[in-house]
Amino acid sequence: MTGARYIKPQGELRQSQVVMTFGPGSMVGLPKHSVLIAGLDYWSGGGTEIFEARLAAKAAKLLDLPSVRLVTPPPADDDPLGSNPKHFNFRSGSSLKTTSGIRRPCPIAMKRYGRLWKRPGTIDAISGDDLTRFVVTLKRDHGLGSNTILHNAVIVAQFLKRHGRSGITRELQLPERITPLVKVYRREELARFFAVCSDQERALFATFLLTGFREQEVMFLYWSDVDFELRTVRATAKPELGFYPKRWEDREVPAPAELMEELRKHTHRPNCQLVFPSPTGNREQHMLDHCKSIATHAKLDAKKFDLKTFRSTYATGMLRRGFDVRTVQHWMGHKSLETTMRYLAPATDVHDEVDLVTIPSVGKADAAPRKSAARESRSSRKARSVQSRAAGK
Repeated sequence: MTGARYIKPQGELRQSQVVMTFGPGSMVGLPKHSVLIAGLDYWSGGGTEIFEARLAAKAAKLLDLPSVRLVTPPPADDDPLGSNPKHFNFRSGSSLKTTSGIRRPCPIAMKRYGRLWKRPGTIDAISGDDLTRFVVTLKRDHGLGSNTILHNAVIVAQFLKRHGRSGITRELQLPERITPLVKVYRREELARFFAVCSDQERALFATFLLTGFREQEVMFLYWSDVDFELRTVRATAKPELGFYPKRWEDREVPAPAELMEELRKHTHRPNCQLVFPSPTGNREQHMLDHCKSIATHAKLDAKKFDLKTFRSTYATGMLRRGFDVRTVQHWMGHKSLETTMRYLAPATDVHDEVDLVTIPSVGKADAAPRKSAARESRSSRKARSVQSRAAGK
């Protein structure tokens, strides 16, 4: 708009974050403010169409409709910057107002947390009893798990705090967060899985297994990200496709020789930069479906197979092979060491060692202690080195 006053953005979000992560009624934290994602009540006309075939198909199935059309939220009429096809810029004058411009809860938030308010639209009327009833309702009527209830309670607490009602959730009795065990694939499962893969599928899932990359990092992998000479694979931003690695940081991962060999044999589609394109040459958005189909073909439980477990299997394998946590943290693209350690699954092949633990008895000799796997490995390497030197003489 000519002559319009420039309004400095307070932050920005990617399309995928708004469409697939937050959704209407969710609170999003920006550097200095928080915003609530508004719903259709705030929309006047459509924005730019979003082409996400897999998401559109899923939405149509859930809504029992022939098809659905995904569009970006329209910009406010007085927004001088207009809409951005890759990002949504939040600012005080936009239709998604910051908390500094909100005087009562967003209608979508009212619908989502309607059981909290005695008098709809009045934040001051919310009491601790209302919050308790909300938690009980989520557990009893909706059957939600502890972690989901905690997530909902955090959203409500943040919303109330921004409106001057901090501390109201302090006395709320919440369930303890449950940390599930890390899932990893056993070697036998992986052997059966890869045994039925085609050459193209083998290259795809070997990349997941031997790099620890996230789904979209593999989806947007370019041939230029693969260095066959240095044997490295990189996760890099693709601004032209609207993709940025998590935490907005590129990273480089050393690749095993076997993965490099698989990628050398992998078909390079003409005039296509993507390593794993779809049949039409676009992004492959059905990797999870392919994973489950292969698991079914291998007579494995398809429900237990997903892409994220390849990532945790990679992290656990690297840590057990003796790589230090800081190095694995960098390869995984984690912000903290604690996050990396959560990917370390407990050891399962321990029965030989456990069997050495016995009930003490008179006249019974203790079992001879065995060397750890790491010490055995070092000893074997030392023995091979001595043998090779002797052979050279």
